[in-house]
Amino acid sequence: MSWLPALLPFVVGILLVFVPGLLVTCATRLRGFDALAIAPAISTALMAVSAIAAPMVGVRWALWVPFALALVVAALGFAVVYGLQKAGLLDAPAGRRLSGSIALTPMTWSVRVQAWHYVAVALSFIFLLRNMTNALGQPDWISQTWDNIFHLNAVRYIADEGNGSALFVGTMTARGGEAGFYPTAWHDFVSLIFMNTGSTIPVATNAFVLVVSTVVWPLALIYMVRSIFPAGRFALAVTGIAASAMPAFPFLLTYHGVLYPNLLGYALVPVGIGMMAQLFQVGLVRYLATAQSVFLGIFVALGVSLAHPNAIMSMLALVVPIFAARLVLQVVAAVRREIPVWVAVLQSIALVGLYFFVSYLWGVIRPPEEAGAMWNPEKTQAQALGEMFFNQSLATSKPLWVVTALFVVGAFFLVLAKNRLYWIFGTWAVLAYFYAAVNSLDWADGRYDVVGVWYNDAFRVAALIPTVTLIFVAYGCQKLAEKTSALEPARLFRGKLEPAEAALVSGTVAAVVLAYLLQTAAPLQNYIAQSFWKYAPNSESELLSPDEENILQHLDDFVPEDKTIVVQAFNGGSLAYAYANREVTSYHVMGADDPTADESYIYQHLNQANVDPKVCQIVNDENLGYYLEFGHVEVNDADHRTWYPGFEELVENGVVQEVYRAGGAKLYEITACE
Repeated sequence: MSWLPALLPFVVGILLVFVPGLLVTCATRLRGFDALAIAPAISTALMAVSAIAAPMVGVRWALWVPFALALVVAALGFAVVYGLQKAGLLDAPAGRRLSGSIALTPMTWSVRVQAWHYVAVALSFIFLLRNMTNALGQPDWISQTWDNIFHLNAVRYIADEGNGSALFVGTMTARGGEAGFYPTAWHDFVSLIFMNTGSTIPVATNAFVLVVSTVVWPLALIYMVRSIFPAGRFALAVTGIAASAMPAFPFLLTYHGVLYPNLLGYALVPVGIGMMAQLFQVGLVRYLATAQSVFLGIFVALGVSLAHPNAIMSMLALVVPIFAARLVLQVVAAVRREIPVWVAVLQSIALVGLYFFVSYLWGVIRPPEEAGAMWNPEKTQAQALGEMFFNQSLATSKPLWVVTALFVVGAFFLVLAKNRLYWIFGTWAVLAYFYAAVNSLDWADGRYDVVGVWYNDAFRVAALIPTVTLIFVAYGCQKLAEKTSALEPARLFRGKLEPAEAALVSGTVAAVVLAYLLQTAAPLQNYIAQSFWKYAPNSESELLSPDEENILQHLDDFVPEDKTIVVQAFNGGSLAYAYANREVTSYHVMGADDPTADESYIYQHLNQANVDPKVCQIVNDENLGYYLEFGHVEVNDADHRTWYPGFEELVENGVVQEVYRAGGAKLYEITACE
């Protein structure tokens, strides 16, 4: 099967990710690459906020809803920016009197000026598209993982109920209780793709995986690099290629979990880092005026937050060194009498206050302790730090030598540099601390307090490493290009080329060699193959074997729409809802240990329907008409047969009759209660 069925969902996903955000970025006078790169984070905020607001005003979830909010926010942004510009306050306070202050560079739509930014993204897209499609296998294959039961069913639930609110979707598994907050920005995007393309939920899901992984992520990464220092064509090209060659992101989050909301949130984190570098003026370039940074930054932060709360906490942790760098710059400015001491004091208090605000949020924005109780420390600090340095973090068993070499080169040149970029080391150190902690810190030593934000899960921290590492890679490549250009590379071509042409040729040759080394690295290729075989359906697949999927695809032929199917939560039967829009007794494994009284009675006594009147009373009251027999292969290699004794010997006891079979998978009709 080709990936052609995913083409239309992919295109619709692209439109959903870019158009709402572009309306806002363009209205606030952003132009060119920046307007495009920031748009997905803004669109995510608009998607999630509109999904929350719509049911509050009695509006069903539909394609036009996020676009309507986009127009409102765009109008507001235009009014704010236009008004401040007229008042001369668009870039206030600009800090132009400070030594080393960076002048604001006007943005442009000119593709020529920013051509290599787009080339870098295009290169990354090409390699990522190849790698991700190879890792996912086929557009209709699903992640055979615990979390995916919820993710696929949640998309169907949003479409059925016309409600994509983060305050509502959790009711699918809440058993009549309060749902609380669940980040549904991912599911809102996928639901609109599903509702407007005629695709299946698995195809819509994989199409959006490609949108986020192959387009949003490289755009965000190149934007972050561009916002910190001026990068030339060689640095941009190699960074884009390297972004497609690190298993820790995006591949790790499509393999482990599966963590779709984190995938979306982490893909947006570089945008947040870049905007913070612009706002606090700790980079070597400036493209955003202060008012633009603040207005758009609010929506970027909102988008990252609503994609997944631990994405925003990750971003805030990584930008704390930016606060420190700005604090140092203000103190130095006061010592040099470039600003009044009282101004520096107030600004310093504000910056320290930001740190304490992040510390406060660290204790508030986190899942309950029991949610991550299964993730224990498994390594020493030295092992974890070695993994991070050599970029073999969890996703691979061997180092990524080329990436590590470029990282070391970047770190070397940053040490030598006499500029304001030292905070990048702080960002790496912050992440190194948390990665060491999540791998080694014991519960008694405050594991939950330190890394509970990430469910104490080392995989979620590991997925952040490429974001930080690639800043060093980009800087190292930029400095290498600058140093080698001084060697007059035209001599390598015996005077046949002009120096500029020779530099282009030599840079291209170097980039091609690095691309080959990066893309053929054994850790990357092994991880892609490992992912492929985890997605590939077979008789031992933990959620759906080919026979079981065959059953789900034929439910429309046998099960009336008003009938509920009795399922075992752990063997994939719950996906009858996502695949065929048939109600099931359990929508996810979470909550399966706390069924309703009626569900529990069915699970315990269904095989006694001919002798126990209460069973048939529940069957008739709940409109239970069918039972899916998907065997005993369960997700996470579990065995919950003792939870469902009522499912044993149903045929022998005359409770059910087989209506459809595919291999060992069977669909039964409950006939004892007719």
